[in-house]
Amino acid sequence: MAKIITVWGSQGSGKTMFSCILAKALTRNKEKALIINADTAVPMLPVWFPDQMIETSVSIGQVMSSVEIDSALVAGHVTVLKNYPYIGLMGYCAGENPLSYPEVKYQNVQQTIDAAAQLVDFVILDCTSNMTHVFTPAAIEAGDVIIRILTPDLKGINYLKAHQPLLVDSRFRFVEHLTFAGMARPFHALDEMGHIIGGFDGLLPYSKEIDRCATEGGMFRAINYCNPKYTSALNRVLDELEEPEPDEDEAESDPNEDGWDPNGDDWEEDEDGESE
Repeated sequence: MAKIITVWGSQGSGKTMFSCILAKALTRNKEKALIINADTAVPMLPVWFPDQMIETSVSIGQVMSSVEIDSALVAGHVTVLKNYPYIGLMGYCAGENPLSYPEVKYQNVQQTIDAAAQLVDFVILDCTSNMTHVFTPAAIEAGDVIIRILTPDLKGINYLKAHQPLLVDSRFRFVEHLTFAGMARPFHALDEMGHIIGGFDGLLPYSKEIDRCATEGGMFRAINYCNPKYTSALNRVLDELEEPEPDEDEAESDPNEDGWDPNGDDWEEDEDGESE
């Protein structure tokens, strides 16, 4: 079963960029990661694949509006970048909007996450900042490691204050979340902002190179431009995901460890880089 990493937080804080950089770091040893983005306000497939026309048949909306959701259905709606074959992507397609599909149910999001966790080593849930979208609270509940990213300014701080009351239930484990300052710049009052929320666990500084990767549709190249502070925050997450080595008597082999799905079939790419 995959480790589930949930990334949520304020608008414009760099959540999706961090998700892409994290996926690249997690797959350096050929482990498999899947990023799921269910933001209908900004469909992500045309952002990840700016030079390709992705058919709506692979949209995550097709999955989360299905009556029965299983690993085979999820695997059939994963798209893979040619240059990064160990990273799978799920999101909405160009032109889709909140009215393109029936209203998503909380249970359907949970089933999608559970099914995805059977396919890969890591599932990264890239959440919308809109907490009323059921994907975000469901993703927070499902996360093994939960990261909230806030812009270190009044908008980010007040976003957190406004949404904290919605996450008071113990299943959301609010006090366990790692908190990062996203898009941090030299003029931000980091100490003051951090003091208001109880401190930041790491910084994700803004850089022109990372911003250029985002605007050019090359988010997965951005890991090459992370400065030491960004890398330190990234390593904090990687440390959280590490597990102690199991005892020899307890260790068991995983019959599915080499496959994307329980049937042992890899995600395959056609000439356009789409899954089959």
